[in-house]
Amino acid sequence: MEVFLDIIILENIVMNYLILLTTSKFIRSKVSNFRLLVGAIIGAAYVVLMVVLPGIKALYTVFARILLSCVIVAVAFSPKKFNSFFKTLAIFYVCTFIFAGAAFAFLYFNQNGGFIRNGIIYVFWRSKWTVLFLSIVMGAIIVRIFWDILQYRLVKEKLLNQLKIAFENKAIELSALVDTGNSLHDPLTNMPVVVVEFDAIKEILPADIRSIFNESRENDLVTITGIISSSQWFSRFRLIPYTSLGKENGMLIGFKPDYIEISDSNEERKGISDVIIGIYNKALSKNEKYKALLNPELI
Repeated sequence: MEVFLDIIILENIVMNYLILLTTSKFIRSKVSNFRLLVGAIIGAAYVVLMVVLPGIKALYTVFARILLSCVIVAVAFSPKKFNSFFKTLAIFYVCTFIFAGAAFAFLYFNQNGGFIRNGIIYVFWRSKWTVLFLSIVMGAIIVRIFWDILQYRLVKEKLLNQLKIAFENKAIELSALVDTGNSLHDPLTNMPVVVVEFDAIKEILPADIRSIFNESRENDLVTITGIISSSQWFSRFRLIPYTSLGKENGMLIGFKPDYIEISDSNEERKGISDVIIGIYNKALSKNEKYKALLNPELI
């Protein structure tokens, strides 16, 4: 059997680098490409030793492999604390298993065959560069998929918050999304605006204001101004102009609550009184995961 050592080295460097890069994305750590490359070269050098020195049994032990992983993580990420080190090591193993699964897929679908020996995958290809090319492509796809998953998790964990709105001895709690596209401010006070679905907030609204939305007259400027001007809550309510896709001159009915309270995923609470609630008479989320859009300035 003819083994191309150069392709084994290059393939392992590339795959190790992609594994380390994916790990860095998951732990949200900014690591230099040089450190990742050094870690990848260390892993590739170990594989080369296994190929050229098959008689050294110590290289194939579980202890040696764990020690290698620890060295790679220490060199590539240099974690300062033991907790960070073990967390990074665990994520490194998860990413390694993912890429190993991709390698098994190559082995399964490759018509020319292949085999696994001492933990090293050998695949028979007509062109020795095919493995490297497909490894890069598959690695890039995997990195992209898991990066998207990571981004979704960040949105779920960081951008979704619990929102409490208090108004005249009444309060409601609902889920709110931090919307980077929400830059609304009250034109009179310049306070940031939180957009909330009417159905989620109607229980704390005065009856006369609630009637505007129940009768779908929120776009009737004459009716709105008439009701608000005669309401006992006149000083608390206002009209907020906005522009959105498909609607250049929109108008939201807003009011100043007693206060709002924002709770993040770590249950840290932040109370805010200088804010305006804008009422929207449609659903903000198709899957109903959130009922309000927070202005990023409030976080």
